[in-house]
Amino acid sequence: MTTTTARGRRGTTVPGPRAPGPRGVPVLGSLRQWKGGTAEFLLRMQRDHGEVSRMRLGPYTVHLVTEPAAVGRVLKENSGNYRRGVLYEQFRTVMGTGLLTTDGDHWKAHRRAMQPVFTRKAVDAIGPNVVAATTEMLDEWESRARRGEPVELVTETLRLTLVTLSRSLFDYDIRPAAPVLKDVVGNVVEVMFKHGTIGEMVPGWLPTRRNRVIARDRRILSRLVGEIRRHHAVTGEGPLMKLIETASDPASGRPWTDEQIRDEILTIYLAGHETTAVALIWTLLSIANHPPVQEELDAEVDGVLGGRPPSAEDVPDLRFTGQVVDESLRLYPPIWIYPRDAVGQDELAGFHIPAGSSVLLSPLVSHRNPRFWDNPEAFDPHRFDPAVSAGRPKTTYFPFGAGARMCIGNFMALLELKMIVAMINQRFRLRLVPGEFLRYGDTSISLRPLSEVRVTLHPRERGRGA
Repeated sequence: MTTTTARGRRGTTVPGPRAPGPRGVPVLGSLRQWKGGTAEFLLRMQRDHGEVSRMRLGPYTVHLVTEPAAVGRVLKENSGNYRRGVLYEQFRTVMGTGLLTTDGDHWKAHRRAMQPVFTRKAVDAIGPNVVAATTEMLDEWESRARRGEPVELVTETLRLTLVTLSRSLFDYDIRPAAPVLKDVVGNVVEVMFKHGTIGEMVPGWLPTRRNRVIARDRRILSRLVGEIRRHHAVTGEGPLMKLIETASDPASGRPWTDEQIRDEILTIYLAGHETTAVALIWTLLSIANHPPVQEELDAEVDGVLGGRPPSAEDVPDLRFTGQVVDESLRLYPPIWIYPRDAVGQDELAGFHIPAGSSVLLSPLVSHRNPRFWDNPEAFDPHRFDPAVSAGRPKTTYFPFGAGARMCIGNFMALLELKMIVAMINQRFRLRLVPGEFLRYGDTSISLRPLSEVRVTLHPRERGRGA
């Protein structure tokens, strides 16, 4: 058990040993390796020091935790001891105090208020919006394909998921703002996670270039929220807007403030569409790079759909499509680091976690733990066959988190991904433009590729093989 501690001669509790880890250098610790390629550094930490390891990042003591029972303890059994801490400070700069950045009673009340829109049954209602937005994109792709033009997947998937989310939750047509928002979201993703730079340490009121960009983007996002609220005031439409505008604080009975409404709308917009788009990019690239997977996907999609667009009711029958998405989320989880701070001391997998230290949970690293995943770097959707995955501990796989704080939009994201993948598969084959080199895994919180992703489009006859 992860909670076991030794007893001293007089019955006092003796903390477990300190977790192993790299020595680092004075003052900076392992900050240079962290900044040089965070994903690769953390994978080396697991390989060289085990499933609970310790490092210094400047003034912070940080533990990387991938042992499944210990992950479960942080996210579920002892989650009250682990709060959004110093590594989430940057999130508040952009999102304020929304679901992603708060803890305690505030978080519980806001999660409860918005949850009805995100249940599995409620999410099925967005199916027509997924089909409409994807059809619009694919029709544009046909024109591009006839001209022999490649498309850039980051731009295309961000616009697709943004339009789908906006129509589904807010009944608002956000397409005119999509080009500007792409740049804003890119800046937001860059700002949200600490890079260890001097610019992050100066006060927000100083007119540095970084602070001016943050202030400008906040103004753009605040104007967007104002437009969405005015639209709802006129139309009364948008299932999430209805809940937000009528929500109240359970203790005081007062309606949510304008600031609280703004922060929750921004959180849903920014976290919701970015993560789904990133997952879609890696899924499409994984399919393109594995012809046997493409062929098996062809057979299922053609057999289940027969050339017609999918509906939410079809998704349970698209079993292999679901496994393809699951395997992509294993290798490329969109949110690949979950930082937490320990309120009080704890013990994880036999190692002492001091109060005030930070804990990093990384689905990307856990999902590549060779103790639970054979040939972990290989893309193999059949590792999610029910017979294969039956005995696997739950917290070896957690692309949406786990416990009470599991991503509120997980059902929506999975429905979108499966339907969009099926629709793209019906009409196109994608191939990465030769010479493109894809990287991921700097200190950004999102696993978005670090450069543009250009693919060529190869139409296929609907409902038939390529």
